Amino acid sequence: MGVSCLKTLVAAFLVVAPRCAAVDLETCKADIQQRLDNNTLSRNDTIFHFNGTTYMSGPREIWLTLEGCQNNCPRPNFDLYSDMWPRLLTWLVPALLLIGSVHLPRIGHANRVFAILHFMGDPIDSMWALLTKAEVWNRFYALALRCTPPGPDRLPMAKALAAMLSAFEELTCDMATVEDEFNAIMAENGAQLSKEDVDYILKETAEELVDSRSNEGLRTILVIVNYLWAVLGALVPEIGGTQSSQPGGRIGTAMFLSWLVTTVLLSNTISGFTSRRTCLRIMERYTRTMKGRRRDLHIFPRSPRLLAQARGGTKMEDFIDAQPWNGSIYSYRPRKRLPSSGSKGDFSPAFLLALSATPILAAAVSAFVIIWYTPTIGLGCRTLWVIALTTGLFISPILTWTISRTLGKNHSKLAWYATIAKDAMFGLAGVLVIVLSSIGIFNTCWCWSGVYSRGRSGAFIDLDPQGEREYNAHHLYPAMVGACLLLQILTYAVMHRVMKPGGLVFRMREEEKMDQYRVVHGLTKGLSSPDTEMGGMGAGRGGEGRNGPGRESEDVPLLLPPPAMGSPHGSPLLRPRAGSHTSQRSSGAVGDAVAEWRRAHTPSPALSARLLGSPPEERRRPDW
Repeated sequence: MGVSCLKTLVAAFLVVAPRCAAVDLETCKADIQQRLDNNTLSRNDTIFHFNGTTYMSGPREIWLTLEGCQNNCPRPNFDLYSDMWPRLLTWLVPALLLIGSVHLPRIGHANRVFAILHFMGDPIDSMWALLTKAEVWNRFYALALRCTPPGPDRLPMAKALAAMLSAFEELTCDMATVEDEFNAIMAENGAQLSKEDVDYILKETAEELVDSRSNEGLRTILVIVNYLWAVLGALVPEIGGTQSSQPGGRIGTAMFLSWLVTTVLLSNTISGFTSRRTCLRIMERYTRTMKGRRRDLHIFPRSPRLLAQARGGTKMEDFIDAQPWNGSIYSYRPRKRLPSSGSKGDFSPAFLLALSATPILAAAVSAFVIIWYTPTIGLGCRTLWVIALTTGLFISPILTWTISRTLGKNHSKLAWYATIAKDAMFGLAGVLVIVLSSIGIFNTCWCWSGVYSRGRSGAFIDLDPQGEREYNAHHLYPAMVGACLLLQILTYAVMHRVMKPGGLVFRMREEEKMDQYRVVHGLTKGLSSPDTEMGGMGAGRGGEGRNGPGRESEDVPLLLPPPAMGSPHGSPLLRPRAGSHTSQRSSGAVGDAVAEWRRAHTPSPALSARLLGSPPEERRRPDW
């Protein structure tokens, strides 16, 4: 439906423009003026537009009728603009740099190209998916805060727990099953770790997850400054120099692509892991440590999103292969309806969708107004392609939703490739139309005349619109450019506010990451110890904190798994050596704690009450 509509609109351009080629209005004006001066052309000739009282053939007001323009104005340079390269460079190079600065996951060259096509062909769905990812972090953080007992370490513990839950969701792209996956690992606890060590492993793993995410903020700012400088140079001759032609059309084109600013800022704010395997490696190490195994082929049996129906039963889909359509590409997320966190701060999918559509709408309206008021004022071919491409960008997310509803449930891979094929048609068709318009195609006498709004009898071409263009360059264009870019920045500010709770978990400054590392690993001196900062790991154990010599855990290594040994089919439990200090602890307080935990344990406790330090019956199960 959407593709056929777009093809129809493009075909309409070719039908209504008998000669899809640029017209040289400056040369045409000089020729007409010369003929008027030597009296070979009458000032009352029918090639001039009649405004009801006189023919527009004055020295500064030469208006031609549509037929007069087509019969008297030449076509230059093989029917293209003679200054097409400066026209392209005004917006093409900054736009390419913006597209290249969109944050892409490390999932292979082909899938990175597919992700770019999705950004270009369906920016609304891309931004909606990015905001949904941020909302997942927000809801996990709200849930972690609600489930973490009050105390001085509540916020650090809640951040660590939210990071862990978000990491599970990163691997499964299924928020509803994260709690069960997490509880299953905590319930097994094959290593029989104490609560203090469980807390420490949780915080250390969360710190590594946060530290493993990339941050390209500086590069993003530089690229956006380059884009803004190019637009400013087109408006201000003192900055960009004298333009080869009046910049109304090229500024309108640059504004139509201004939604790239918001997209680039949003994608780099959320960012991603430095490698496609980083999160998986960290979580595999965590699960092996908690289960006390040498090796563990950890799968997610509670996540139906990774299950594929096959003849004779169900098979598990490979995580690495399924990354592009199963959560690794943040800009593609077929399932955007999330379980409630139980707090009042949840943002609905409808709100996130409206917020995602705002940059596209602001860019389209600004481009339409600028091109509409570029002489000749009215609805021409360039305003028509703005309408056509905007319509396509709003139809594209509807088609994405339709594909995900029909194919996404049982054929996620097929839905991914079908979506990319659709986005390639929309995105590449849009870029082609913009490039053709910039080099002279669709800028004929027909397109310049405003025939779509004025009608054929009222259509005309102004050969000398210099005064009107100068007025627009000093008043209309700066106002519209400023309003458009301000709307883009304000929209991003609202998006940033939406992402703020989850940003406390994953978007830390480098100084904050280093401070967290020092606290978790006990490298702080002269400051409060991690026993108070990060959860009281040394409290009640006869020690002096992690910096002091009396902490018992300093002499007892954590049960981290050694290199994999033995049969690849086995998952042997780690057992402490006889006579070791760990063995003595296991039969003491830790053994009693484990026994008490098992007596109080239920099949699905709310986020592992053992981890959070209170029996499960005291916690209300969250609304999932």
